[in-house]
Amino acid sequence: MAWTHYKLKFRLLSPIHIGYRKVGNLMQTRQYVPGKNLWAALTARLTRDFPDIEWNNGYKEVGKRVETQFRFGYLWPSLDGNEPCYSWDCEDFDYLFLDSYASTALDYSSHSAEEGSLHETEFIVPVARNGKPVYLLGDLWVNEEVEDKIDDESWKGSMENLQLGGERSYGWGRLALSPDCTGNNSGNGITAAGHRWQEEGGENVITLNRGEKITAHALASSEAGDRDPTNDIEGPVEPMVGREWGAFAGQKVCYSGVYFMPGGKIRNANDQAQFIIDPFGRWISY
Repeated sequence: MAWTHYKLKFRLLSPIHIGYRKVGNLMQTRQYVPGKNLWAALTARLTRDFPDIEWNNGYKEVGKRVETQFRFGYLWPSLDGNEPCYSWDCEDFDYLFLDSYASTALDYSSHSAEEGSLHETEFIVPVARNGKPVYLLGDLWVNEEVEDKIDDESWKGSMENLQLGGERSYGWGRLALSPDCTGNNSGNGITAAGHRWQEEGGENVITLNRGEKITAHALASSEAGDRDPTNDIEGPVEPMVGREWGAFAGQKVCYSGVYFMPGGKIRNANDQAQFIIDPFGRWISY
């Protein structure tokens, strides 16, 4: 088998803000960590941790290597470190896991707050309102057959020092990796989301039954001809837009397509739907 599957478990050590949208003066957070955030955090950590190693040719090249060698599942909050909590299953999700922090810029010339700068940042809390520590659970697949791969010691060491999301300069987004995240080469394992997966054609294929909920973004519409959208899901959609490398980091605005959001339900008349996982953890119809 080309892919080794790891079940990830992180202990959240500080608030984490995963940018979603702005409502009034509130910067909302997503209720989960997308795979692209994991890709970016691991890329940054590897580039900084191993500046002199032969595979390190800067952020852009390390990012390409991570895209080839790794597939990421989305991270979801958990109270017991074993089962993820989904917003559609947990009635008290917002109460247990979300809080916000208000701040403003200062106008030193008038010794007051700068006009129009008051804002509130929502975050996932490190300790839930019931007093329990918050974990983040997800999946990682590592391709063991790529050429010139990043060695296990390097990427595993960097995974122990990830920092995710916004406000990182204030200490937000710090994680502690659980020591029991061991690998499994089984090609018919069960992911943290409870869905079946297997390796087919060199890719990881997720299988869901009719009525099950998706736990990552799934492609609904795309201008790229090499990716197949799906009509097997019902639920809200959103466009995926972000900044990518151009002449420099973040210079190019990239539109990836319209995706069904996590929580969408499988409605396939054939009772099952299958998806492959792209390098950023998003699902593409198989």
